[in-house]
Amino acid sequence: MSMSTTAPTSKVELAKRAAQVAGHVAWEKASRFKAISRSDIPASSQSVTKEWLTAVLCDAHPGAQIVNFSIVNASAGTSTRWGIDVTYNSKGQAAGLPRRVFVKTTTSFPQRLILGAANVIGGEIGFYSSIRPNLEIETPQGYFAGIDEQSWRSVVVLEDIAVTRGAQFSSPTTQVTLENMKDLVGDMASFHGRYWNDPSLEQHPDWLKSPLAHLEQISRFIGMRRRSEIGFQRAAAVQPAALNGRYDDLWTGLERSLDLASRGPQTFLHGDTHVGNTYTTSSGRMGFTDWQVIVRGLWAYDLAYIVTTALTVDDRRTHEHELVRYYLERLAETGVAAPSFDEAWLAYRQQTFYPCFAWLLTIGRSAIQPKMQTDATSLALLERTFTAIVDLESFAAIGL
Repeated sequence: MSMSTTAPTSKVELAKRAAQVAGHVAWEKASRFKAISRSDIPASSQSVTKEWLTAVLCDAHPGAQIVNFSIVNASAGTSTRWGIDVTYNSKGQAAGLPRRVFVKTTTSFPQRLILGAANVIGGEIGFYSSIRPNLEIETPQGYFAGIDEQSWRSVVVLEDIAVTRGAQFSSPTTQVTLENMKDLVGDMASFHGRYWNDPSLEQHPDWLKSPLAHLEQISRFIGMRRRSEIGFQRAAAVQPAALNGRYDDLWTGLERSLDLASRGPQTFLHGDTHVGNTYTTSSGRMGFTDWQVIVRGLWAYDLAYIVTTALTVDDRRTHEHELVRYYLERLAETGVAAPSFDEAWLAYRQQTFYPCFAWLLTIGRSAIQPKMQTDATSLALLERTFTAIVDLESFAAIGL
């Protein structure tokens, strides 16, 4: 697996990169580009060949080859996704290689521009290249990941967990039980503990940035403050009275919160822990997927996001103390000197701002930005996160 990615640092640079990427997209279509060797990055399912699949799936098994394949279940969103049914020769069959894989590519110009400008195009590639092999959690296995830096053409080849584990994928408003939450929070403590203050995290600044750097990047190119303010206006119907007219305070809270999340004990973070990025196996186990927006920072960034968005307001109020305690217990089991409950509770309260802004940005999109979720979904989660900020007195926790 390989990857390298450099994000643009100005709008002028972004314009140059956009023109460069557009040229590559046009060339790929005109030339009917095919991926043959392991170093090639396919642009779409039409770019895939038996030779390329053999190179990426059979490289550790001499003599194993792919003799046929078919594309199934294609769809597109922020990435283009499809499955591949694979047929091997006798040596490939004997090796027990996967007969179905799931593939994600950045096929279109908008996909590449959005993910590249936000500097998250390398996140999932970095996760499956460098992080996933060191984790024992409920999440798909990765077989290959790579990016072509010049074209922002990227690919990730994964275990198809719908086939191998009977996975049912969640929506952002899927009903989640306390036991489901303990699956997710326990896995979170596991990967946080594995990388707690690990110096290796600083070796990947191109795809593993701090929460504050993530805010700065999306603010620079997407105008997060303005788009979120529009989202705040669109979400007026679900705002508690205590937040009326306090958008500027919310933004200040976000900045202070992410500054805190970028200091203190640093660890590997999923970065986008809403329930829409989870699944449930046929045995009832719940796990995280979609590791596109990974960052390195304070543990509470992840925990506050999942607790304040996954649970209904009443369920959060009932279970959040227990879940913070459970997280600390599981974190301590990894050998980390876990924070005290009082320290953890303060950090949890301080990190409730980003979950809110993630959904303000979603509903505050401009006419040229993709509709990532329905407005009904955004409003449901904003009602939860708004209420959490008020319930938990997050302004006071952040010094406002």
